Amino acid sequence: MTSDVEQISSSSLIKILVQKHKAVENKIIDLLQLHANETEEHLSQLLLEEEILNENDLLQAFSQVYEIPFKETIPFSELNPQLVKNLSIQFCQQYLIIPLYADDFSVTLAVNNPYCSETCDALQTIVKKQVTKILCPKSTIEAAINSMFERLDLSDQNQGNLSHEEEVDDIEGLDVAQDLLQNTDEAPVRKEVSTIIRRGITEKASDIHIEPFEDRVSVRFRIDGRLKEVRIIPKKYQSSVSTRIKILAKLNIAESRIPQDGRITLRVGSRNIDLRVSTLPIKFGERIVLRILDKSGGLPELDKIGMPSELLKTFKNLVQQQHGIVLVTGPTGSGKTTTLASALMSINKPDVSIITVEDPVEIQLPGVCQVEVNERAGLSFAAALRSILRQNPNIILIGEIRDAETAKIAVQASITGHLVFSTLHTNDTASSVTRLVDFGIESFQITTAVLGILAVRLIRRLCRNCKEETIYNDEQLNLLGISSETASKYKVYKAHNGGCNECRNTGYSGRLGIYELLVFDEEIRTFVLNSSDGASLKRLCMSRGMKTLRDSAQERFLQGDTSLEEALYGTQEESHS
Repeated sequence: MTSDVEQISSSSLIKILVQKHKAVENKIIDLLQLHANETEEHLSQLLLEEEILNENDLLQAFSQVYEIPFKETIPFSELNPQLVKNLSIQFCQQYLIIPLYADDFSVTLAVNNPYCSETCDALQTIVKKQVTKILCPKSTIEAAINSMFERLDLSDQNQGNLSHEEEVDDIEGLDVAQDLLQNTDEAPVRKEVSTIIRRGITEKASDIHIEPFEDRVSVRFRIDGRLKEVRIIPKKYQSSVSTRIKILAKLNIAESRIPQDGRITLRVGSRNIDLRVSTLPIKFGERIVLRILDKSGGLPELDKIGMPSELLKTFKNLVQQQHGIVLVTGPTGSGKTTTLASALMSINKPDVSIITVEDPVEIQLPGVCQVEVNERAGLSFAAALRSILRQNPNIILIGEIRDAETAKIAVQASITGHLVFSTLHTNDTASSVTRLVDFGIESFQITTAVLGILAVRLIRRLCRNCKEETIYNDEQLNLLGISSETASKYKVYKAHNGGCNECRNTGYSGRLGIYELLVFDEEIRTFVLNSSDGASLKRLCMSRGMKTLRDSAQERFLQGDTSLEEALYGTQEESHS
């Protein structure tokens, strides 16, 4: 076969590819025979298009032939955004090239194409230094481009740098998605709003809070469940910033006396982002909260959502039942919707009809009919549910049971042969029974309908890069219900004071779930028939071996995933129960 390759092509690249990828040698030779007169560059592209090789295979071969280092990932925190100051994002995106590092004599470029000599020459003229190249995948370069230009824009902006000499009357609404990274010629207020949103997305905030006070406007991000102030806007620009956001969200800019809700659809680089906008009149103006929903992030599979294996097995058994109610409970932002959506997709099959009613639809689920509540038009949860039942679905997801009418319809639907998923805003599993009774649901209906209740909470994960091994004293460990003898068997950690670049100096990066699952078996049903007291029910469940949220937090701590302080913070109410 090797002689066949040599007869067809003298390319060192093709020879290396054949040597390294024997499994697809015949396909490579067939491609060479079909395109014998093509350039090596075009043949490389055809190998990708025909899916004979993946991008990394090709880049590694390029690296060997042209002696250009290959790097699959780039540590973005180490990059200097000032290197792109004289470049346009369009240029970098078009040619998939970005300067990464520089010293007194040279600049290191990340490139995706080893044949880009002319582009590198042009860049060498711009930066006035010698250039060296490294090969990187397309996705890595695109992410580096986004990161560099976002950070450049942020570094150029000081707090409250809006120029009052600039006009802001030309603010326009967006009829289609805009790429924020390319909005470089905006008026100051427009640029300020774009910068706030872009920074929120870059720092993986779940919410952006814009809050007017007597002498300033505070901008805070909620990152990993905690708020931090990131910016101050001068008071004189409060009205212009509010107007800009309301226009983007297609809200009534003339109305500031009542709350309003809207949506902004944007594109940042290659990512589609939804912003849910809520305004609330307060004493010093309109408080605005933007909920960031990254539609390109993907929905985690139920098996990979982070549940302990034993609890996951039991929960999967519940969601595969033919009828009944499965409830997921917890405060706002605790992961209820994601958990239910993952559960729903795990049982979504062609022979199953699924309809959801949500306010709003936060996660788009392929193959699922999703209804969005519209109170102004008279489409409430209860009204939507009555119509949904006439559609005869197998499975119904109710975004939230928030009133007695919705609760009664949900129970009735489960009793008449539907599997119902929903959420409740309660602190733990046992108190959900009390909440259903408060909604007017009879005890016998609860025991007939409810299959199980899952409580979920999110706590911050220690930064893997800078977490520090530590020793806690007996008093500290007892707060979490752990003995020093037990703790001595594990390596336990705390957050590094001041964090590092990887975790943006917080000591934590990302969040993980803690869980509590109450399954309705005969003993639990018998108890609920006689009493709706949540505290007594919880004591019974714990005596029968149910792991509480506090138990789950203990496990996460002992496994080294989180700190003692975070485990305590995430389960504060447990200490009072």
